[in-house]
Amino acid sequence: MPWTTANGASFHYKVEGNGPAAIFLHEIGGSLDSWDGVVPGLTGKMRVLRYDQRGFGLSEKVRAQYSIETLVDDLEALIAAAGLPPPFHIVSLAASSMQALEFNKRAPGKVASLVFCNPAPGVDPSRADALNSVAAKAEAEGIRAILPGMLDKSYPPKLSDRETYENYRGRYLANDPVGFGLAFRMMARTNMMSLLSTIACPTLVIAGRQDFIRAVAVTEAIAKQIPGARFETIDAGHFMPTTSPAAMLALLKDFWKV
Repeated sequence: MPWTTANGASFHYKVEGNGPAAIFLHEIGGSLDSWDGVVPGLTGKMRVLRYDQRGFGLSEKVRAQYSIETLVDDLEALIAAAGLPPPFHIVSLAASSMQALEFNKRAPGKVASLVFCNPAPGVDPSRADALNSVAAKAEAEGIRAILPGMLDKSYPPKLSDRETYENYRGRYLANDPVGFGLAFRMMARTNMMSLLSTIACPTLVIAGRQDFIRAVAVTEAIAKQIPGARFETIDAGHFMPTTSPAAMLALLKDFWKV
C-alpha cells in the first residue's frame, strides 16, 4: 500500500482492480479499511481508489484546522498520485458526502455517478454546538469518552458478527482524538445542502434502517432534493459497509450494472 505527500500532508492509499474508475470516501473515524467488505467484490470490473483521509488511519495526523475545500484538494492530489483517469464513480459515507458534493461542484464533467450512504451533506446551525462539544470531549478525554453517544448509537453489535464489530470498535478507539476533533469541527461549520439540487449525474442514495444517528426519513428527504436520484434502504447501521457489506455491494453492482 503506497503513501504520497500531497497538499502538505502524507497520505496512505490503495488502488485495486481494472475498469471504470471508482473512488470510495470513508466516514469520520474510519479509514480505507472501512470498505474492506465491499471493494473486493468490485475490483474484477472497476479500478478502485480508497485512502485514509487527513488525520485518520495511517495518513498524517495533522494539527491545523481545515475546511471541506482542503479535503477536496487532498482528493484531487490523491487522484493525480494514483493516475486515475476520469470520469469517476464516487461513493461517500456519512460526512464524506460533503467532499463528494464539493468535488462534483468543482468538476461535474469528471463525475460519472454519485453514491451517498447515510449522507450528512450539511449541519443545521442549531446543531453546531453539539458537534463542537463532541470534538472538545474527544480532545480532552479521548475517543473512549465519546463512544456512548457515537459508536454505540450508530453500530448496534447485533448487525454483524462479534469479530467484525470488535475490529471496527478497536479501529475507532485507535483514532487520534485531536484529528477526530478537527473533523467534527469542520463538519459543524459546513453545509452543502444547497448543492444537492445541482447534481446532474446518476445518483444512488442509501439509508440504513438500523441507523440511529440518521433516520431513514432524513436520508429520504435528502434524496428527494437530488434530481432523478434513486433511493434505497437496507438493513444496516450508520457504518453500512461494515455492518452490511453484502447488501451494499449488491446495490452498487445493480446501480453500475457491473
